[in-house]
Amino acid sequence: MTRNPWQAEPARILGPIPPQALPEAARLWRGYFGGHFGGRLTGRGGYDPTRGLVALDGRDRVLGVMGLRDAQGGFWRQDGGWRDWLYRPAPPTGDLVIDGITVIDRRMGLGRALVQGALALAGQGGFAGLRAEVRSSNPGALDFYRALGFGLECRGRYGLPWWGQVHVLHRDIAP
Repeated sequence: MTRNPWQAEPARILGPIPPQALPEAARLWRGYFGGHFGGRLTGRGGYDPTRGLVALDGRDRVLGVMGLRDAQGGFWRQDGGWRDWLYRPAPPTGDLVIDGITVIDRRMGLGRALVQGALALAGQGGFAGLRAEVRSSNPGALDFYRALGFGLECRGRYGLPWWGQVHVLHRDIAP
């Protein structure tokens, strides 16, 4: 686990996301990946706690969240609206896909801990590895994933049209 200077205890990585943490986890994720979309926290178009991991401190405060996606869906439940129509998926995969990761305080090991949690889930779920789809315009995220052993699988114009080019990165379960 990870320890922040303002924490008395290491962060806990949990998945599925506990019901009491889901609203704050969804707010954090939406604030970074889709604040301009709005979105409800429950029901159609809401968030699926079984498709995410959360980092909690000793007081159960949300420190970070990771969305996950596979062939059955992702953290954000698509609602059939215009966003779904515009979205261009990357090539199909047998990997568990990281569907966005964000933390409240960078450089504290929370992202690394969330990726380690996702690797464990992917192994338990029979996935070959993890995949991350990162905007080419986000060098910090590209460096983060490379430092964790992810390699370039391909590049393309996936996701929403205004994202531009995306790097599709892969890491096997076993290093």
